Amino acid sequence: KEAGEEAINKRTKKRFEPGEPVMAEEMLWCGYCKPCVDGFPNHCENLQELGFSVPGSFAQYLKVDAKYVWSLYELTRKFEGEELFLAGSLVEPASVAYNGIVNRAGGIHPGQNAVVVGAGPIGLSAVNILKHMGAARVIVSEPSSVRRECAKKVGADYVIDPMKEDFKEAVLTYTEGMGAALYIETSGVGDIVIPQIEDVIWEAREINSTVLVIARAPKKVPMNPEVYQVRRARIIGTQGHSGHGVFPNVIAFMGAGLDMRPIISKKITLDEVPEYIKLLQTDKNQVKVTALI
Repeated sequence: KEAGEEAINKRTKKRFEPGEPVMAEEMLWCGYCKPCVDGFPNHCENLQELGFSVPGSFAQYLKVDAKYVWSLYELTRKFEGEELFLAGSLVEPASVAYNGIVNRAGGIHPGQNAVVVGAGPIGLSAVNILKHMGAARVIVSEPSSVRRECAKKVGADYVIDPMKEDFKEAVLTYTEGMGAALYIETSGVGDIVIPQIEDVIWEAREINSTVLVIARAPKKVPMNPEVYQVRRARIIGTQGHSGHGVFPNVIAFMGAGLDMRPIISKKITLDEVPEYIKLLQTDKNQVKVTALI
């Protein structure tokens, strides 16, 4: 079998070779609307999502346009066999975190502190990326004990149980009053979390802090503009994982040592997918469930 004439491998600028390991973006951007042609495919006006608005995922075979497909060749530097594909299955959540941290928030300087609220796959990806970027302290706030332990596995220096601990006091204690340069909201309860982050920024000695909102939630958030004025802080939203060299950079990052496999909490078969889709909505002790063919 051969790839189609227009199935171009962006790594080689030639047609994909049969058998090359690949992965696909989940966001299917059109490429011709104004946001797309302006260079912002994550905000495509005609966006479709694989497995959501169009058929795909959880199948033995999947057909997508070559423009959404990326080679996993770089992962062969570190992984082989099934492990390569397990790592490849985590490129997407890592790319969402990478896009927010690097392209929207501008990253951090080595030695700065960061706080991640919510330890799902994207929050955990953020922890791992931040530690590889040289963060001095990465603090994670997460109510699930299982997810807190997982956060430690991927590099968290301190974890907070927000159901039992005072978030502000814990962050100020762990940073010795400095606070953080970057606060990332991946919990989906921004209406609760962002005012708490503002309280930390107000009392911490760090100025120029960034609040990065990754989680999507249709809730209005109470905000205190005075915090952003007096403490020279800012709040930034981010969406998606496409464009800006995100996928090839993350794949190469993983090939160079960014290992996200510890967040896989369960490996299942395709037959078990319906059961786990329901379970993931209620059981927060599951972190990343991966289906194997």
